[in-house]
Amino acid sequence: MGHAVVLRGDIDGRQIQLSLQPKKNEDGLEGRYFFFGGSPEILVAGEVEGDDLVMEESVNGRDVSGQWEGHRQGNVISGTWSSADGSITKPFSLQLP
Repeated sequence: MGHAVVLRGDIDGRQIQLSLQPKKNEDGLEGRYFFFGGSPEILVAGEVEGDDLVMEESVNGRDVSGQWEGHRQGNVISGTWSSADGSITKPFSLQLP
C-alpha cells in the first residue's frame, strides 16, 4: 500500500471505519478506526505481506488491546479480530475503496 486509504466494514456486525497509511520512515502501516454510533478512535499498526494483513491495535496508545489477521480476496479483506489475550475472537470484513 503506497498511499492512505479509508475502508468501511464491520467487526462482528458492528460498523467501523478504518483509515490506514504507510508508516513514515519505516515499513508497515499505521492508522486508526472507530465504531459508528460513537466510540473513541483506536490506533492500529501492522503490515501487509502479499494478500495477508496483520495488525495490532491499542486503545490507550501504549498497550496492545487486540490483533487483526486477515486476507484480501478481490476488494474485501476478511479475517479474525482477537482480544490481546486471545480469549475473544470476532470476524471482521473490510471493503477496499
